[in-house]
Amino acid sequence: MSDLISNLALKIRDFIKFKNSLGIEYKTGFYYLKQLDKYNYEHGNYGDLKKDITENWAMQHANKSTTRDRSWISPIREFGRYLQSIGLKDAYVLDGRFTIQRYHAEVYLMSDNEIQIFFKECDSYVLRKKISGRAYVFPALYRLLYCCGARCGEVRKLKCTDVHLDKGYVDILQAKAHRDRRLFLSDELIDYLKCYDTAISKCFPSREYFFPGGHGGICSTTAISANFRNIWISSGLKRDGKVKSRAYDFRHHFACANIMRWSMDGKDIHAMLPYLMRYMGHSSLESTYYYIHLIPDFFPQYTTLTSSLEGLIPEVEEYEI
Repeated sequence: MSDLISNLALKIRDFIKFKNSLGIEYKTGFYYLKQLDKYNYEHGNYGDLKKDITENWAMQHANKSTTRDRSWISPIREFGRYLQSIGLKDAYVLDGRFTIQRYHAEVYLMSDNEIQIFFKECDSYVLRKKISGRAYVFPALYRLLYCCGARCGEVRKLKCTDVHLDKGYVDILQAKAHRDRRLFLSDELIDYLKCYDTAISKCFPSREYFFPGGHGGICSTTAISANFRNIWISSGLKRDGKVKSRAYDFRHHFACANIMRWSMDGKDIHAMLPYLMRYMGHSSLESTYYYIHLIPDFFPQYTTLTSSLEGLIPEVEEYEI
């Protein structure tokens, strides 16, 4: 951070250190703050976050953009909120005229009952077409998604060499932004996957991927989504204009279920979120905080939990969750 040059440099460094102390790398945020720092240096070199400087930089940056993406707004807004939170009440926070343009796929939180119905149907549905390995792959693949909250792409690309059932874990390699991580499995899931591995190995003795497609190669994205949709509909579960559940919703359920379980067990949610962040492969804690906003209707402690974070829980990009 030695390349900061304006009189805002010390405050920016303190802000980045604060983010780092929460387990947030914040490289992208620092990139934009460094641009603001340079702009401030060239336009008065103020020691405080001024409204004119902040808005003029924001307008200039927006005019340079060839897309409607406004993700760069978040770190500038958070910086202003941070300064206010440490007592600098005159620090400016970008107002509602500056909005982040993004698309969020509709998240559907499955109930435990729906999940039980889904897997019961799944185990019989895969037997209706005689496709090599089909009866084994999808019940196991969806169970891993449900139990571990992994991304569909991560499970689809999982190679046999990444799976260590004898040691109780799988390694997720070359994930988003190259954030490798290790997922430890429950005893029940380990036993299930060992049975699966024995069965699928008879179909594809020299397979590369742990969950192979119909011809033994990598399982396609379309196969995962289409089979999930067909199983969901076949089970009689609701799917209409408002409810469009996806295999990816297992990931959302995993995060929310853990947060609610910790709450019911009386655990400190703030202390537990960094563990959830690492397990799910988020690059920052902001992405994990998204789930607290997602479940207020199901989470009795929502108001109490978020009151101390008001104004500090940032916007989150869709690709992170």
